[in-house]
Amino acid sequence: MCGICGYTGKDDAPSVIEQMMDVIRHRGPNDTGLYSDADVSLGMVRLSIIDLGGGSQPQFNEGKSVVVIFNGEIFNYIELRRDLEAKGHCFKTLSDTETIVHGYEEYGAALPHKLNGMFAIAIWDILKKKLILIRDRYGVKPLFYSSHASRLVFGSEIKALLRHSSVTREIDNEALSHYFSLRNVPAPFTVYKNIRSLLPGHMLVWDGTESTVSRWYTLPTAIAWSDVDEDVLADRIDGLLHDSVKLRLRSDVSYGAYLSGGIDSSTIVAIMSRYAPQPVKTFSLTYADAPKHKVDAYYARKVAEMYGTEHHEYVMEMREMRDDLEKIVTHLDQPFAGVVASYWLSRFMRQYVTVALSGDGADDFFASYGHHRLVRPIAALQKARREKSPEQAVDFGFFSDRKEFVRDLSRYAPWEWRLSYAAYMDGEKEMLFSDAGRGLFMPHSTSEFLKGIYNQSGDREDELNNMLYLDINTLLPNEILYFNDMLSMAHSLEVRTPFLDYRIAELAASIPGSLKIKGRVLKYILRKVAVRYVPQEIINRPKEGFVLPKNTWLREGMSPMLHDVLSKERLSVHGYFNLDYVDSLVRHFLAGDDSLTFKIWTMMVFQVWYEGYLSGS
Repeated sequence: MCGICGYTGKDDAPSVIEQMMDVIRHRGPNDTGLYSDADVSLGMVRLSIIDLGGGSQPQFNEGKSVVVIFNGEIFNYIELRRDLEAKGHCFKTLSDTETIVHGYEEYGAALPHKLNGMFAIAIWDILKKKLILIRDRYGVKPLFYSSHASRLVFGSEIKALLRHSSVTREIDNEALSHYFSLRNVPAPFTVYKNIRSLLPGHMLVWDGTESTVSRWYTLPTAIAWSDVDEDVLADRIDGLLHDSVKLRLRSDVSYGAYLSGGIDSSTIVAIMSRYAPQPVKTFSLTYADAPKHKVDAYYARKVAEMYGTEHHEYVMEMREMRDDLEKIVTHLDQPFAGVVASYWLSRFMRQYVTVALSGDGADDFFASYGHHRLVRPIAALQKARREKSPEQAVDFGFFSDRKEFVRDLSRYAPWEWRLSYAAYMDGEKEMLFSDAGRGLFMPHSTSEFLKGIYNQSGDREDELNNMLYLDINTLLPNEILYFNDMLSMAHSLEVRTPFLDYRIAELAASIPGSLKIKGRVLKYILRKVAVRYVPQEIINRPKEGFVLPKNTWLREGMSPMLHDVLSKERLSVHGYFNLDYVDSLVRHFLAGDDSLTFKIWTMMVFQVWYEGYLSGS
């Protein structure tokens, strides 16, 4: 696990690469490495996980014609090494990095298809004078780049690129428009106009004069398990989960697991306990003033007791979010109003472990989010209208007590109503922005952006899988995996995600939506696996997760901060917002309207980011 950075050309001061490395040093406190020649400068900071003594980077092939730096882990590196040695390649270390070097020699551009892992790779082919950047299939590890005027600059975090003189801080208006809807900046955009995020499953090749981006991986979407014994399918998922977890226990340092008390993390902990040579260290987050319905900690303790884990809890207080908000924004590099609770839990965990497994990815591939529950009722209503059938026959499912809510959203296409579970729908942004803000941001439609991705899922009639495809290509990399990486690596903690083993992901994508949500059972087929390991009361409990009680905290101890950050004086610095509308939102939120929480938080985070990142630091 590392942070990587670099640039082409030699017209910058030699200290630039060191400055780029220095600002991402939190990602790799154990070691540094540099490579520089007439055409390229490469740097890395290392968090030592595998082959602690011999795994330093950059690494070379035997003839010193290929140089590699990378961030992440290749979990099947032992098997790859055997194959490559059988083909005549000679290894000097026991590290996973060296399998990339020899794998590139052997397989060329087909290399990433051989890798089971999470990775952002930079390969410098000295003889061909070609720089290749590769990002993993689902976007577990980040990789940003700036390409212009035959110059390429790249890094694991945006802040590294900003240290290079060719990279400016000009705002990308389309990116910000999407942020105010989605609460994150979706790849390939970043908040800066001349910085892009390499999309998951993509590769960039710089040939000395220009950069070319291509897609090396596409998630298969064909349904293959439509008529199958459910127990057989559960066995298949179970077997792959076991193998995925075993691969992700390969480590020369201490490891543990996030444990929320839900079925995903609990199942991972249960399987870990079968293979770990000693009790698994597990970690949960709770809150000093948690609302009564928050019972994560209780269920996490039950799982920990069941499997004899070494369990630790971190009790977070409101003042920590208030005091640490600017630090979090600094680590995230761009406006991000998604989940941030893992910042504090990761900091706590790092006292005990260097590697942690999580249950992330299961919700996105097996279906459990609120908007997943809406897919079938809305599709059924829309079908009834097209066929002029009576709406009384429509099954509203989870929303039988909120029929008007469903009817209202059914006026929209899936990629449009999806935004009702974000911050601002496109029409609502009309009210949010000032005249100047509307001119900058309203020409860019977030629903049209989502539509383009949704339609890539193919002509499937499976509406739920189409929505999952949209999430896998937006919510998963741009929110879930983004905060997962940035806020854990802020404390030099590596997070591994067994559910995102590509074999499990591809299997999940081949399962019909009817086996993911069945009746009113979320993640139905995954629950058939989890019930083998997890108590029934956890199987039946509703999803919670490490979600902060922001609405309560913002009204109570953080209300002075809310008023200050969203004051007319501070917002007038950029003039983007309709100040009267913002004032109205604040008043209604403080009066108890929880539906405004996302809207308020999205604006607050943006304002803190704007003042911090556009101040010339």
